Amino acid sequence: MPHEFVRESRVEFADTDMAGIVHFAQFFRWMEETEHAFFRSLGIQLHRGTTHERVGFARVHADCDYRRPLTYPERFAVRLAVRRIGKSSLSYDFSFHGPLSEGQDPLAGEPVARGALSVACVTRDTPEGPLRSADVPSVITERLEVAPPEDPS
Repeated sequence: MPHEFVRESRVEFADTDMAGIVHFAQFFRWMEETEHAFFRSLGIQLHRGTTHERVGFARVHADCDYRRPLTYPERFAVRLAVRRIGKSSLSYDFSFHGPLSEGQDPLAGEPVARGALSVACVTRDTPEGPLRSADVPSVITERLEVAPPEDPS
């Protein structure tokens, strides 16, 4: 069962701010894109089914610490590691690496940023009903495992 996922990407001009570096908020978007790519790699499509059968993952915590700027058109990698699988929540750690050269190991790039995301599983009893907490579906929990602790060195 997978406990991590790596996605490579490239900084697009629209990702940058007036200083020519990636805008800080873009890292949060990349964390979410990586989370969804991870689920797709497992054959899981989030937010499918009839409205009242859908589960979603509400963000309850997100943070990101930055070490080095990325600029257009640098290549970079995002590594997602599953940190916690709870009854009704999931937590991930993210590490960003770059800039990358063509053919370079995606995690060999310089550390760019580190982030974390915790999500709560939610659903609705009716299409218009309020969101309520739900157990993470077994189709998800059966395909995940918690990543081993990272080496602090």
